[in-house]
Amino acid sequence: MSKATPSTSSSYAETDLANLVHPLTDHSRLAATAPLVIVAAEGCELIDERGRRILDGSAGLWTVNLGHGRADLVEAARRQMATVAYVATFGGVSSPPAIELAERIVDLAPPGLGGVFFVSGGSEANETAIKLARRHWVRDGRPEKAVVIAHDRGYHGLAGVTTTATRLDPYHGDFGPEAPQIVEVSAPYTYRCDAGVPCDPETCPVCTGSALESRIREVGGDRVAAVVVEPVFGSGGVIVPPPGYLRAVREVCDRHEVLLIVDEVITGFGRTGSWFASGAQEVTPDLLTFAKGVSSGYVPLGGVLVSDQLWDELRDPAAEPGFLMHGFTHSGHPVACAVGLANIAAIEAEGILDRVEEATATLAGLLEPLSDLPEVGEIRQAGLMVGIELVADKQTRARFPKDLTRGRQVADQARDRGLLTRGLLDDILCLAPPFTISDEQLARAVTIVGESIVATRQPV
Repeated sequence: MSKATPSTSSSYAETDLANLVHPLTDHSRLAATAPLVIVAAEGCELIDERGRRILDGSAGLWTVNLGHGRADLVEAARRQMATVAYVATFGGVSSPPAIELAERIVDLAPPGLGGVFFVSGGSEANETAIKLARRHWVRDGRPEKAVVIAHDRGYHGLAGVTTTATRLDPYHGDFGPEAPQIVEVSAPYTYRCDAGVPCDPETCPVCTGSALESRIREVGGDRVAAVVVEPVFGSGGVIVPPPGYLRAVREVCDRHEVLLIVDEVITGFGRTGSWFASGAQEVTPDLLTFAKGVSSGYVPLGGVLVSDQLWDELRDPAAEPGFLMHGFTHSGHPVACAVGLANIAAIEAEGILDRVEEATATLAGLLEPLSDLPEVGEIRQAGLMVGIELVADKQTRARFPKDLTRGRQVADQARDRGLLTRGLLDDILCLAPPFTISDEQLARAVTIVGESIVATRQPV
């Protein structure tokens, strides 16, 4: 097949369809729907090739926390590129931005975390955390402790092991055998709790951590390396665990000598109103992963914070050979780290965390009337993370037939009306705007969501 000739018209769609493979996209229907080509962005709005302004209701992918077109972040990247554009951190080589950013992140993180390993994104961060957890037990003389327990509805990336640790069915099946040594446990999804509905979080075995403890005993604590969990289950449907769940998981892990990996790829750097959601809950994990918001998505960046104990083990002079045989080409990339420093400085200087708290309360009030719609089963919110679960029957909580793709229809309608949002699995709509969004824009976004739900109703 010959290569397509690039389009010379004002539209990029034809060339896109001929050459670009999109992640998480139904390519069988993309030609019919046409790619959305964004040519510019300002603040919380995207501008497509036709000049339409579209509210960025998902902050890219929970990422562009400070909004688009930030001159300070662009200048930080330009200045660093003009100084030194690339330095590999292999073999003990470093650069000032990597050193300074590691220090800043340790200062902001929950107490007891003392070292930062930089990567380019969330999948790499969680892949690294799992490897570091297993390395700990290998070096401890217990290599059989290799099993990682992951929650259903959890999303931890789409690399090697992390694809299997992502316990969402549609991500499996097309790619051959799954990675071994990954075991599933129920998520604290109170609206559809595996322990039964209605769910009483104070006594529910899932929500109190008893189900996790039983799972560890079933597998054998002598085989379990780590438990991985999101403080809020993002891509799994904005599942907000009941208060105390993360603390219960920490306590279960401690009782069974299991490391705790907290995935803050989405929640880190302000999404729920604090620097880290685990810190706000006074929980210190053994490994904490981050990405997305650390640079507001301007340059790919992520990382893993390790506990003081794991950090001391890595630096132990008696642990020769002490090589960490793991790394990525862009680990500690100086341009990315420079943007990360500028991003943190802006969050602090502009009181962004306070704005997140204000916007959270405003958004909660705006969302309340949506609960009256017959299709809205539950609205879940943690900071500027919202999941709106659509149901066919409010009383029984029955889902719509999958082939109806109701959530996707609503997201498509919203796009046509000027809001870019996401339809997650199981007809759950997601809102996760930039932190800099105005109250007027929040109101417009919620209005569009409501209109789009109504517009996609099937005629009776």
